[in-house]
Formats: sequence, structure tokens, C-alpha cells
Amino acid sequence: MKFKVVVFGYNFPHLKSELFIHILKKYNIEISAYIGANRVKINLPRKIYDKNISQKPIYNPKNLCKLYDIPFFNSVHNSDKTIRIIKETKANLGIVSGARILKSNIINSLKYGIINFHPGKIPDASGLDGLMWSIYKDIKPYVTTHFINSKIDAGKKIFQREVKIDINDRIEDLSYKMTLIEYEQLEKLCKNYLSNNVKISSKKILNYKSANKPMTTKQQIEVLNKFELWKKNFV
Repeated sequence: MKFKVVVFGYNFPHLKSELFIHILKKYNIEISAYIGANRVKINLPRKIYDKNISQKPIYNPKNLCKLYDIPFFNSVHNSDKTIRIIKETKANLGIVSGARILKSNIINSLKYGIINFHPGKIPDASGLDGLMWSIYKDIKPYVTTHFINSKIDAGKKIFQREVKIDINDRIEDLSYKMTLIEYEQLEKLCKNYLSNNVKISSKKILNYKSANKPMTTKQQIEVLNKFELWKKNFV
């Protein structure tokens, strides 16, 4: 077994994609390809609270790939072109740094599957708005690293870590903490498995029914109103 990674990311400056590349290169993981999808407009409820305190990206992924000598491809993720790229570069494991829902034919084209990093406890806080759903459902915030399958945020769990809450945290502070844990879990994945080409241990996600839908404006308002009380329950 030798892992050859394809990174599913975006074809525009995107912090998570940038840092995922840096981490994989730090551990000398072979990146067979970076597949960058163009920005697309999607029809979702308007976010009434979408603050982000993380740093801004420095590189366009295409330029960073050139710096690291990583084959860069611009392609719609769910396409025959992407399957051809996977075959031609002999990639066998996918890492999601930024993507929409990947279809079964894309997942099945990679021998060792595709790994996603989700800001929430699966299955309770699956789908978009993982942190917001955690607050809405009165559950602790987590970050879950998992293999994906044809269902949204399902598959098999690799790591799951609770996010520690401070009494002074704002929602954007917790979101930032989740982002940092995603990077830590990618490093853990590299150390424990990818660097040594060891089979990745995972467990079935239990009690999965369906993913949460994008939050409505009304639900977002409920979350903001209950945030302080929710936070006190888990400090």
C-alpha cells in the first residue's frame, strides 16, 4: 500500500485548501493531483451571521501547486474529466479541502476512498452549518474526520474531537477553533497513517438517517438568541 493523494479544492484563493497543501507537503505525502473547481453560485438561505476571524489566504492554489510542483487541474469535481485525472495520475486516496457533494462514481474511482473534515458531530450536526446545528440541537461542538459515501456527512468515522468552549467565546471564536482542529486532524492523519502507508482505521457512523438541511433565516435567529445559554451548558 502506498497512498497517492488527490486534493479536492477550489480554483480561487481558499485558506483551507492552501493550508491542507502545506500540511501534506510538510509530511512528504505524495500529492498526485490538486483538482480545483471554479466558484459557482448556489441557491441557499441567506446567512445572517457568517463572520470569520481566520487569516486570509496568501496563494491562489494554482500558484501554490506550481511552487510545490504539484499537478494542478481545473475541473468540475463531479465530472468525467475528474475521473480521467484520477486514473491518469494514479491517485488512490482523496482529501477534501473544499468541495460540494461528491457523487458515488467519483468516490468509487479512488481505491482507498475520500476523506472529509466536518465541523460538527456526525450524524447529529451533519450537513451545512455544523456549528449552528450543534447550538440549535443543544449538543456539544465537535470536529469529525470521516470517509465519505453517497450520503451527506456519512461514511465511516476516523477521528472525532470535542471543541473546548471558553465562557468568553463568540460563535466566530468557536468556528475558528474548529478550523484549527481540522488542521490538527489532518496532521494526525498524516502522522498515524499516510506517512507510513498504514491502513486507515475507521468505524461505522451509527444512527445516521439524513443530513441536516441548510438553516433557514428563522432557525439562524433562534441560534443567535440561544447561544449564550447553550454555551454555559458546556463550559
